[in-house]
Amino acid sequence: MQSEYAFYRPLSRETFNLIMYKVFGLNPLPFHIVNFGFILSNIYLVYKLMGKIVKDKSASFLAALVYAVSSIHSIELFYLASVQTLLASFFMLLSIIFYINFRSQGNNFFFLPALLAFILGLASHETAIVLPGVLILIILFLRKKGQKIVDLRLYLPLLPFLLTGAFYLLSTSLLSGMPEQKVYQPIFSIKGVINSLSWYTLWSFGMSEIFADFIGPKFSIHPSLMKYYGQYTVVSVAMLGILLSILAFLSFQVRKVRADWRPVILFGLSFIFALFPFLFFPQHKSSYYLTFSTVWFSSFLASILFSGWRISKLSRLTVILFLIIFGALSYQTVKLNHLTYWAAKRAPAAKYILSDIKITYPHPGKGSIFYIKDDPEYPFIAKEWGSSSKQAFYILSGSDALKLLYLDPTIRVYFEGMGIPLDADLTKAIQYTAKFPY
Repeated sequence: MQSEYAFYRPLSRETFNLIMYKVFGLNPLPFHIVNFGFILSNIYLVYKLMGKIVKDKSASFLAALVYAVSSIHSIELFYLASVQTLLASFFMLLSIIFYINFRSQGNNFFFLPALLAFILGLASHETAIVLPGVLILIILFLRKKGQKIVDLRLYLPLLPFLLTGAFYLLSTSLLSGMPEQKVYQPIFSIKGVINSLSWYTLWSFGMSEIFADFIGPKFSIHPSLMKYYGQYTVVSVAMLGILLSILAFLSFQVRKVRADWRPVILFGLSFIFALFPFLFFPQHKSSYYLTFSTVWFSSFLASILFSGWRISKLSRLTVILFLIIFGALSYQTVKLNHLTYWAAKRAPAAKYILSDIKITYPHPGKGSIFYIKDDPEYPFIAKEWGSSSKQAFYILSGSDALKLLYLDPTIRVYFEGMGIPLDADLTKAIQYTAKFPY
């Protein structure tokens, strides 16, 4: 496979989009419904998985509840391409459940479904490559009393998973064929890893992704943060402080009664391991990559909350307070995401531009050339943000949107803000000024 196809997602991208487009065309609603359906399915699978690991329905319900309330799901609904990580997480959860059944029941019937689900996960999104590592952690947690960690019999059934993962890495050129853009280049730095892990943890607690745009190295805060999002910042930071304080209090209470910390450790390590591939890309951090990790973060929180719930009335009250504040913080972030998340803002802009172009130029002719110009009244936001035509380039995915709109793969589109090729002939180009409804 050629290196430019490093991101190999035939099930969730090519196959899924082909079927959806053939059935529903450009109507986005069915795509949103499918994403929502996978979110609901994953909530149920979190409940089932937690039950097989901790063997307690109340703890399972708590984990599913925390997962369901997470603000990460708003990103998965706004950004339709999140079906890729949702589908991968769905198959990974199925694979883990099947594998636990295989190990606990000694029934080989569950082994092939576990392996098949892993393969389907890899065909959905490359994040599934972390599954064998997570399975190792679960195996160590569920091993029989007295069974040594170095006992090879624990790991031999995982060999097909490891070989499948190795074949996937080699056949898709994922290791050597990453895109050339700077943001896709890994940085092997302890400082960078800690920075990335910190942001992913904050987002998992429910903090908004926009903070990463305003807070730089050494916690330098851009004044625009308080200017535009001051109220949200104050409220969300206060809520986060309360959540951390409650977790610290419950952890202290749990430690006093010498409760079993192994589930907390398992879920904490699984959260980190699920994020491991993304920790080396500090310039490409995104809450989009938290779909599978959120499963383990929710289970991590639920383990502490459930252990604290069984100690005293005061602990129960703090658990209830935690859930209320966690839900309130998630709600605040969901509202902010609706206003600021790029996918949420670009959707109405894309609809507006495409509708206007279609009305203005209903039949442009095969092989037409479009030249998207800057709007002179478009406000300056930042150098990196650029002009209106630069934003149109990202909103329309280059020439892809117009090719799809007119069903003409020969259409060429140039954008003033992205530079014009020297050999481009614009004398017969259809000129259009990029304006937005916001």
